[in-house]
Amino acid sequence: MEESNRCIDNTRPWELAKAEQSGAREAGERLDTVLAALVQACRVLSNQLQPFLPDAASRIAGQCAEINGSLPPANPLSPRIAEGNA
Repeated sequence: MEESNRCIDNTRPWELAKAEQSGAREAGERLDTVLAALVQACRVLSNQLQPFLPDAASRIAGQCAEINGSLPPANPLSPRIAEGNA
């Protein structure tokens, strides 16, 4: 997980997304690569969590499973927190 955090800190995907929106094609290609690596890290994490948090691990895996070449729409893993009710 530390590696994924470093990846996010170093690549700043939000900046790549802004650059892509401004027309920088290379930034869009880099963003795709970074996001693919992070989705793969989430898949690995879901496998590692399975013995300890099977329900959460299954939900994470479901969010990272490709359907016809695309990821499913995002759903909060913890709706209570996502709604700001924490």
